Amino acid sequence: MEVEFEEAVDDGKPLTFAFGCLIAAWREIGKHSEGRLFIANYALALGLIIPMAALQFQQAVGFLSSTDGLPFGMRGAGAGLNSYLIWSQSSATPIMLIMWLLLGVTHLCLAWLLVERDWIRVVKCGTLIGAAMITLSLFTGILMLDMSPLSVPIAELAIEFAAICTMFRWHGRVFQAPRANCLPSRS
Repeated sequence: MEVEFEEAVDDGKPLTFAFGCLIAAWREIGKHSEGRLFIANYALALGLIIPMAALQFQQAVGFLSSTDGLPFGMRGAGAGLNSYLIWSQSSATPIMLIMWLLLGVTHLCLAWLLVERDWIRVVKCGTLIGAAMITLSLFTGILMLDMSPLSVPIAELAIEFAAICTMFRWHGRVFQAPRANCLPSRS
């Protein structure tokens, strides 16, 4: 291949040669189980996890911007105009914002770790995402905020975790190490 590249350089067409190699590699990648896993990992990261991060960032921005001047959901669940409840809700705004931003950043990290196939850190990152979502749900309920903005992220989170578990099992089947007898024999 290096000789062919040198000939392409001598002909003044190294980019054409490289582009042809790329096309040939993309044609071959789907024929192998490792290639299909590679494509599926990137599709999951780019098609689900990064849009989830964007959704979390959108929720953070939406939490602060509202048409009536208060963060969304401040008068939810029969709260009325209770001044103590409004004070509590307003006081919790920074931590709620931090939780939404944490979810967005953690989803970006999860996408990176999934592509790198660092399964130990994927589990840690997924645990952090789950804990942050549970905390956000509890805060939202305790503060009597409107919980409807949480329905879509929770459903997508369940789909995301199921897809990651499927990807992990697929990775285990594709890269299954040959099982050698590692135990010493008892003679």
